[in-house]
Amino acid sequence: MNRYKIKWTPFALWCLEEIHSYLLKESKSKKIADSYIQKLLKRVDQLETFPESGNEEELLKAIGQNSRYLLEGNYKLIYQVEKSEIIITDVFHVKQNPKKIVKRNKKK
Repeated sequence: MNRYKIKWTPFALWCLEEIHSYLLKESKSKKIADSYIQKLLKRVDQLETFPESGNEEELLKAIGQNSRYLLEGNYKLIYQVEKSEIIITDVFHVKQNPKKIVKRNKKK
């Protein structure tokens, strides 16, 4: 079975930092914030062996990007499959305006 290498864009890593900061502020618990980030990271692990397990992201398809996503809680982990790599491009809260995901990903 092929194993894909997971890579995170700087923007996606920044998103994780922002999520961590928000959770730390809201929960006042580093343990809770750390735990949630670990859940997000662990969710991505399945892509190493099942890269197409996420759904296609229709909003990004409309602008010509072939992206997929996984859900973990209230977050979409947006990624692209390129050869033997999985590139995580964004971590997007599902309660945000969906059009915002297109704006965020057009900049890249």
